Amino acid sequence: FLSTFINKTYLKTESIDEIRQRFEEESSVQLRHFFNEEWENKVKSRLLKEDTEQNVGRGQPALDYSVGINEDWTSVGPAHKQRFLEYVGNNAEIDGSSCGSVLSYLKKMVFQSPQFGRLLKNYTSLGFPLGYRGKVRRFRPGLDYTIAHYGILTKEAVLDATMCFVRGSGKQSLGEEDDDEDDILWQSDDKGGFECYIAADDEDEENVEAADEYNDDDDTKLLSVSASHNTLSLVYRDPGTMRFVKYVGSGAPSSRWDIAIEYQVEDDDEETQDE
Repeated sequence: FLSTFINKTYLKTESIDEIRQRFEEESSVQLRHFFNEEWENKVKSRLLKEDTEQNVGRGQPALDYSVGINEDWTSVGPAHKQRFLEYVGNNAEIDGSSCGSVLSYLKKMVFQSPQFGRLLKNYTSLGFPLGYRGKVRRFRPGLDYTIAHYGILTKEAVLDATMCFVRGSGKQSLGEEDDDEDDILWQSDDKGGFECYIAADDEDEENVEAADEYNDDDDTKLLSVSASHNTLSLVYRDPGTMRFVKYVGSGAPSSRWDIAIEYQVEDDDEETQDE
């Protein structure tokens, strides 16, 4: 079933073992080119079409807060904590005409499936997910972001699975001549769109806007994940950790489109009892 959607490399036993080892060592892992070529092309063609038709990104002026909002996409606020679009349409279609409908289909068919739950168990050793919640999101250049605040802290640890799609090839830029220009820009983080994990400051709970002014040298930063096309990020987030998506600058190559899922996972005691 999963081979219909996912790059077969990530379903091989040796790859699963390597992913699990890295996740156990670092509590996070990023898997590039996660969906197979068919599904990658379905998403990419639609995101490029919608961004181009709506004149967003690549330095286009971002003056219209209503861009992209329709019966299927709603704006999420409040603005002092976050602004992005969430897909709320009922169309989760295999060949949907919109990017949102295809992403919603992938969310339903892959990320909410028991087969993917078992794959996550093998990737992370955290056990089969006990539950989940998630969104299909769009962060428009020059407009959208989330801010880390204490209201988003979880009472229990969760596994974040964030499937990102942007303009670019999704390859890691290595400073070579044939590097994709869009990949270089996203990887530099100069135009935002990256997801950052920071440690909550127990002594500063009044400062809910703590991450609005991002400082790359901030010693509370635990992990930063650059936006990358067709890349799945898995991160174990404990109750003392906050996360945010940095404001996407108007000069970004495209919108950041993602499927963001939080999985409830077993704690160590429960896992030991199950064994």
